[in-house]
Amino acid sequence: MLNGQIAHSYLENSCTLLIPRPPALNQSSKWHQPAAAAAASSSASEELCQGAGVVEAEALHVDRIRNCDIFVDAHDLYFYADVKLYKFHSRRTFDLRELKTLLIRFNTTENHYQICLRCLPLSAGAQEGTGGERGGGGGTGDTAKLWSGRKEYIATFLHLPTLTDATSAHLPDKEHLVQEWKLKRITDQCQLQLDGHERTYKLTNNFGYGYASEYSGPLDASELDRATCRVSEPHRMSPIQRRQERVVDEMKRFSREQYKINFVELQVPSGHQNPLRYKPKIYETSMTQEQAHLLHNISRKLTREQQPCDVFRQNEIDCGLISILLAICYDVRTTNNEPTCESGWTRSILCPLYCYFEQFDNYRDVLIAFLRRMITYPLYRNFELGRQCVRDAIEVLKGGRNWLINQLLLTHQQFASGDPSRDSFNSYYLEDYIRYVTSPSACSDEHMRLLARNLKNVLMDVNKQHLGLGVTEIETELIKELMQEMRIDAGSDGSSPQQHGHGDDELDLETDTSGQEDETTTDDDSVITDSFDSMDMDMRLIENEIVYEDDEEDEDGDEDDDEDGDGDEDDDDSSSSTSSEAEGNSVIEQCSNSETAASTSTK
Repeated sequence: MLNGQIAHSYLENSCTLLIPRPPALNQSSKWHQPAAAAAASSSASEELCQGAGVVEAEALHVDRIRNCDIFVDAHDLYFYADVKLYKFHSRRTFDLRELKTLLIRFNTTENHYQICLRCLPLSAGAQEGTGGERGGGGGTGDTAKLWSGRKEYIATFLHLPTLTDATSAHLPDKEHLVQEWKLKRITDQCQLQLDGHERTYKLTNNFGYGYASEYSGPLDASELDRATCRVSEPHRMSPIQRRQERVVDEMKRFSREQYKINFVELQVPSGHQNPLRYKPKIYETSMTQEQAHLLHNISRKLTREQQPCDVFRQNEIDCGLISILLAICYDVRTTNNEPTCESGWTRSILCPLYCYFEQFDNYRDVLIAFLRRMITYPLYRNFELGRQCVRDAIEVLKGGRNWLINQLLLTHQQFASGDPSRDSFNSYYLEDYIRYVTSPSACSDEHMRLLARNLKNVLMDVNKQHLGLGVTEIETELIKELMQEMRIDAGSDGSSPQQHGHGDDELDLETDTSGQEDETTTDDDSVITDSFDSMDMDMRLIENEIVYEDDEEDEDGDEDDDEDGDGDEDDDDSSSSTSSEAEGNSVIEQCSNSETAASTSTK
């Protein structure tokens, strides 16, 4: 899907767009049924013999002009013309409230489309931008643009580089982020007018699909796996509409709870290896006799059917190859290179080419589409696992051509023999890609290494926010839930230790006060006073006067006090339910020891 530029101009409350029509491709489209191609060629020859060749050519030219698909939003317009996509972002807000019929004028001399869209006034645009549903920054953008227009006028007068040139020179990769699934399709509301004639035409839908968009016409319903393929009529849907279908389906099927489960730890069944620890052996591969025979049959069609690739399709072919390779790398890593009955489904559901006949024009979209589907459909839905699969694909592109050919042949066998059959994917994609990879002239080793370098650079720029599924918010929410559970568990487990801590604090205070009394005593006279309360009795105040006659008796008294303190600590280690009773027993023992010491001293 090629991208083009749109020339535009603003006049009061209207925006005029000039869209050049893309040139016709040199290669002819393939028909999926040989009988249909033969019938088309025979009918064309008969018409030429009758002298209607000029009329047929003109009709074909008009059909190509009418083959368009248009999507519009408050600030964005997507125009898909035959084989090329044109994108336009407006600084003014389009007035879509009264848009019922859009007239598209085509100039055959200059070979371009002309579209005129109404815009909201600047004041209304400011209101929409601040609080309306339709805008999104329209008012501030218009005001800033007026000031930037004055700067550009002054720069042109002084022969200085304009702001647009400076921005494009320093920030070439920064683009406006558009949520394409929100774009409104207005193709059915459009009328086409040729060279100002009164007659108008409706837009038609006849788009290519398959390998390099070389196939056209309806699909064979008997060969289509409706459980996997979501688009039954790809020739009636433009690549933009197919992408919208995919994005909407992924948003519907994405499970927040399943992603949370796999975010903490992959739910690996017992007896299976963790996919994150698997190391693929891309340089150790072997081909079975059946695969060799299949490769021979597919390659034999090379001289008869394959045509030289157009330069405009090369990027689409390479992006499709990477999309197929990423799905293969995921299946190999999660099954430890031991295919299962689900391998065919996994390799098809993770590749948008099979499911939606989608066309890619850049590696970034390929990578984002794979990561979105990887955290939506298969068993293991982990973002880091998807990045690891991308690294595996990079290693394969660096030097694993034989491994890639072997895996493509294995995928072909899985699609052909699976239930339900997915043989249509082989016809429209895999067989052409097998011929492409096995041809050194079409896909050289240097070209594959170039793909590996480009994919590696894109991987460093893609993060979770680019997926558009709120993955970062889900992870933040999960972390908060885990922290809350940890606080609750810590609070329930810490209630009893807190009670013990209070008892220990009280005993520490008592020991501290007793220590202070010991420091105030003299060698001549010492008074020991102990007061305690029991649960069932009241003890009287006991005052004993102890006179230590020599230093040896003082040392004995200190040892007794130490023994009493040890007893207190042992009693305090009991359960919290009997802490008060233990304190009473320890105090009683202190009093008894003090009485014995006093009696011995009086003797």
